[in-house]
Amino acid sequence: MKFLNTRGLGLIGIISAPWMFIDFINNGLYDRFHSTSVSGIRNFIFITGWMCSVVGLYKLRAMGVKRWQKNVVIIQIVFLCLADSWCIFQIFVPDSPSLIFYLLNFSWLLAGFFMIITGIVIIRAKRLKGWKRYMPLLAGFWFPQTTLLYLIGAVSFNPLMISGIYATIVFSLLGLSLVINGYEAPIKKQAVF
Repeated sequence: MKFLNTRGLGLIGIISAPWMFIDFINNGLYDRFHSTSVSGIRNFIFITGWMCSVVGLYKLRAMGVKRWQKNVVIIQIVFLCLADSWCIFQIFVPDSPSLIFYLLNFSWLLAGFFMIITGIVIIRAKRLKGWKRYMPLLAGFWFPQTTLLYLIGAVSFNPLMISGIYATIVFSLLGLSLVINGYEAPIKKQAVF
C-alpha cells in the first residue's frame, strides 16, 4: 500500500491522462461517438486516473482543512466514482437503453463542471505552491471547453483533437504536481476551527 501515496496516485494520473485522447482518435465524440466496450475501458482508465489525482489532492489537504473544503473534494470524488460506474456499465453493456445508463452518463457532466469548483477551492486555500496550485482548475476547464466546442458546432475532428491534447497535457501536469509534492516537505497541518 506504500505505492498509493501522493507520488503513486500522481503517477497513475499521468499514465491515465492520454486515454481520453486515444478514445477521441478511435471513437470520436458527439455525432461520431458509438458506445463500445473498448471505449468504456479507455474512459475507465482516464476517469480512474483523474480520481487518483483528486484523492492525491485530498491526501495533501490541498483544499484546506475545514470541513466544507474537504466536502467539496469528497463530492468531486463521488461524481468521479459515478462516472467510473458508467464506464463499467459501458464495458459490459454498451449502448444500453436503460435509464440507469443515461443517468450515470450524466455524472460525467457533474464531475467535469464540479472540477472547476474544486480547483477554485484549492487555489483559495493556498496550500499548494507555484504552478501546482492552478493545475486542478486548469483540469476543470477541460470538460466545459469540450462542451463549448459542441455547443458552437465545432464537432469536427480538429477541435476534438485539441480537446484531447488539452486533456492529456493538463491531467498529466495535475499528476506531475502530485509526484513533485510527494517529494517536497509535507504540508503542515493547520488547526481546524
